[in-house]
Amino acid sequence: MKDKKTEERPEVPASGEVRQLMDLLRTLARAMGFSNAALARRADVALASLVRYFKGDAEPRLDFVLAVVRAIGLDVREFFDMAYPEREEPTAARQRIEKILGPIRPGKVLESPPPKAPDPQPEAAPLRREDVERMLEDLRRDVRDIMEGQARRTTDSAASEPPPPRTKNGKR
Repeated sequence: MKDKKTEERPEVPASGEVRQLMDLLRTLARAMGFSNAALARRADVALASLVRYFKGDAEPRLDFVLAVVRAIGLDVREFFDMAYPEREEPTAARQRIEKILGPIRPGKVLESPPPKAPDPQPEAAPLRREDVERMLEDLRRDVRDIMEGQARRTTDSAASEPPPPRTKNGKR
């Protein structure tokens, strides 16, 4: 059994909302066929605490509620979905939070937007052998012109440069 300190708050009567949650939890446990004793054993909580909370004599801690929810075989989200059905219109606070968070949703996987479809490209006509040969010939001519231009500049610059000065020993 769990330590009494982890299960309950000081003896305070349950508020209306807590009372409603505990009533739902008790109803679900009965619908699943659990007695108080069997449920307390399965949830690993004190039987006296379970009875006190179901009667509304005290407010349980969240870990107690979660243990009992799981003990009856429900997912925590399922229990709270049953307790709080979705509203027609979200509250102003929820609308503001959703606006601030944008695509980030607590408890949900953040998904990337779908990839943008590539812009349609005009379909290129397949190259013919004659086209490729003409392109290669143009490329050869361009490379030849570039090489000849560089050779002329090298020759012209060598002819126009004065010879380097002589060093002390007379060598250039």
